Amino acid sequence: MSVEEASKGGKASAQARRKRKALRDSMNMLLEMQPTAKEWNKLIEAGFLPEDIDNSLMITLALFNQSKKGDIQAIKELRNLIGEDKPDSDAEYTKVDELIASIDRLAKS
Repeated sequence: MSVEEASKGGKASAQARRKRKALRDSMNMLLEMQPTAKEWNKLIEAGFLPEDIDNSLMITLALFNQSKKGDIQAIKELRNLIGEDKPDSDAEYTKVDELIASIDRLAKS
C-alpha cells in the first residue's frame, strides 16, 4: 500500500468516525428530549418524577411493556440494557434458557 493510499484510508476512517459520533450525538439529543404531553401524562400517572421523564424513559417503558407480553427480543434487549445478558456460569445459562422457554410457552398459550 502506498503512502497516498494509506492517507486516503485514514481520512475515510476519520470521516466515518465523525459520522458515527454525529449520529450518536443526535440520538442522545432525541432521547433526552421531552415526550409528547400524552406520553408525559402516562408517565406521571405511572409514578415517575417529572425530572426523570424523557424519551429514553418512554422507550424503556415500551420495551418493558413488550417484555411483559412475552416478546423474547424485548426481554433480551432489556437484559442487555441492564447488563444481565451474559450469565457468569453454566447454571445461570440454564436458568435463562428455562425462563425464556417459560415465557415462550406463556406467549403461545
